Amino acid sequence: MYGTWRFPKEYREHSKFEFIQFLLKETVLRNVRGSEDRLFSVEFGGVYKNIFIRKDNIKKFQKERGGKMKKTIMILFVWSLFVGIANTPVMAGEVDILIKKLVEKEILTPSDAEALLKEMQKEGEREKGNIREVAAETSKEEVREFKEEVQQVKAQRQEEMVKEIQDKQPAVPKGLKGVSVEMLSYLDYSNGEIPESNDGTSDLNQFKITRGYVTIKKEIRPWFHARVTMDTHQDDVEDWKVRLKYTYAELRPPDFGFLTDMKSEIGIGHMPLLDFEEHMNPYRMQGTMAIERAGTLNSADIGVSLRGYFGGKLEDAEERTGSHHYDGKYGSWHLGIYNGPGYHASENNSNKPFEARLTLRPLSEVIPGLQLTYFGILAGKGNEGNNPAGVFPDYEVNMGMLSYENPRLTLIGEYFTTEGNKSGTWVDAQGRALKTKGYSLFGNLKLPILDNKISLFGRYDHFDQDDNGMIAIDADYDMVIGGLAYDFYKGNTFMLAYETTDYGPNAGKKGKLPVPDNHLGDEKKLQAVFQIKF
Repeated sequence: MYGTWRFPKEYREHSKFEFIQFLLKETVLRNVRGSEDRLFSVEFGGVYKNIFIRKDNIKKFQKERGGKMKKTIMILFVWSLFVGIANTPVMAGEVDILIKKLVEKEILTPSDAEALLKEMQKEGEREKGNIREVAAETSKEEVREFKEEVQQVKAQRQEEMVKEIQDKQPAVPKGLKGVSVEMLSYLDYSNGEIPESNDGTSDLNQFKITRGYVTIKKEIRPWFHARVTMDTHQDDVEDWKVRLKYTYAELRPPDFGFLTDMKSEIGIGHMPLLDFEEHMNPYRMQGTMAIERAGTLNSADIGVSLRGYFGGKLEDAEERTGSHHYDGKYGSWHLGIYNGPGYHASENNSNKPFEARLTLRPLSEVIPGLQLTYFGILAGKGNEGNNPAGVFPDYEVNMGMLSYENPRLTLIGEYFTTEGNKSGTWVDAQGRALKTKGYSLFGNLKLPILDNKISLFGRYDHFDQDDNGMIAIDADYDMVIGGLAYDFYKGNTFMLAYETTDYGPNAGKKGKLPVPDNHLGDEKKLQAVFQIKF
């Protein structure tokens, strides 16, 4: 028969000997009655231990009265208790202490104590077998009820512990309650060759901090949050500058039918694509994603956006896909209206492009890591109108992406076409926006060593800077990246990578216009990066 006792809080702060005295008083005298074997689960300080008491000992206890009762009760209790716990690491050291105490108080004689110690080991083996027999005879319903009771006890204890910790925490100024501080930095060393015209190259041998982010977040109300991120970087003359990367109010409206987990950003906020992609490809520390590296767009801008999920969250997303980010059950979406030039440029026109990302998870139960994504920038104008036509050129982006994630493997394939770019500089001699196209393939495999903390990754980008040949044909490049990354603690990562780029005869450098007969030399770079994150 099962039984469970949870001991009052005041006894948990006492010694184990006082605890055992309480167990004798409350359990043996009040609860151990009848003529059945008893199996008790005893909880003390969050630790549970089974104690088995045989029916013949209970019967003996019931018959003993008068002057011998105190001694008999103690012997029976000590016998049953020690058989259950004497061999455990937590309680084994208390056995000799308790027996000595009982001898000192003349509850046990030295001979009784010696006999008890001699028989404990033999009896322990027998009682282990009895416990298994009783447990086997216990009905499933009794076991279920017992487990439920144990879980309730644990939950109650956890609540008490949380309250105790909160009560002991130092007072925090009102303005700092709900505030979190985060840091993200890329410490980079690169060695290689920089491409130059006429098949030339120049040496690259440089230590650099490519990014230094400090983020402060605040929960003002459950539906109203705020964020500010400072971005430290070096400008073109190697001067260190600090600028705002994100500064926005985040509103969290209630679910609206199938549209759930919504968030609205007002201010310098996320644009729809890159934050989504960078949570699948974790190597932003190596360099930007394909469409940003080509010079088309960046990750943040001033505007208003709304994003959310389709059909709530995917259950056990991290265990099934390896990520808890953008874990909508049937996908996610992000819509926004922005100034257009990005967070590090002032706006020179009144145009407000519309940006949208639509991601579907079509087989959420069968292949939860499979996602189909469309991203677009529509009705945009470039930010620079200083061209022969004297107009702000068109700016448009269309991208399709297929991605797959599981805890060990990530695969991404994307194809995109663009017209112009955010800055308005991607134009021909008449000021007309150039049309481009590109694609990128990425793979990341976590190796089965060091608890899956080492990853092997590779990426291939192709980008044609002038798809229609308005300035020149063969204005493209092919870039290959491969490397190893060691994520030793929660995103704190050391990465070693090799990158090489082969340019077409009329291509400009990445992010630049095509140049007829440019003939850039090959770009090569060995790179070591240390990502710091907390």
